[in-house]
Amino acid sequence: MKNFLIVFYLILIQLTCSGQIYTPGKDFVFDVQYYQSDHKITSNEIISLSITGRNWSDTQDQKEAIWNYPSNQKTKQQFKDQFSLGWTKYDTTGFIENDKKIWLHPPRHNQYTLNETAPFPDFRRNLKVGDTYQSILYIGNGFGEWTGGKIRCTYEILKRDQDSADTVWTISAQSEFDGKTNILKMIFSEKRGFILMDYSFFNGDKETVKLKE
Repeated sequence: MKNFLIVFYLILIQLTCSGQIYTPGKDFVFDVQYYQSDHKITSNEIISLSITGRNWSDTQDQKEAIWNYPSNQKTKQQFKDQFSLGWTKYDTTGFIENDKKIWLHPPRHNQYTLNETAPFPDFRRNLKVGDTYQSILYIGNGFGEWTGGKIRCTYEILKRDQDSADTVWTISAQSEFDGKTNILKMIFSEKRGFILMDYSFFNGDKETVKLKE
């Protein structure tokens, strides 16, 4: 028991010293507003991202996280005409946090399917204002005619704000696939992770994901 406690505290100290944000057992709670332009309807709900500490079963290169949705019947009925990957109360997915980048799978179930076609939340370390970076995503199974599609994403660091407590970055991103363009504006905190994700989709839909205090 004594040896177990020593190992546990050593791991805890290592995580603290490394400045890791998405630590095992932590929950990140978000206010999310989604606006569907075709039917001029809006949903406002709270979802959360839970960090398990396990490796993600789909790939050992990513750690496991769980998106938790309210998935209430009223919202499901309201968005019944919108394509969805599936209506569920939770979705097990993956994320990356290392000395080079922090990268998340966004929520993609229920009314949030279009997030699959947009730039994923992606913060690169050791860059400065004005720097750009790129990524390529391939759409997975279950996304209908989009399945297998190639998405090219470009990111630009617009702003860096720093005080004694935190450093906050503003990043603009754009994705292109099949002649369609999506825009994502992100605000990333070195203490709290992604605190704002503001989407403008190719079809006129909009979405704001804001970390609760």
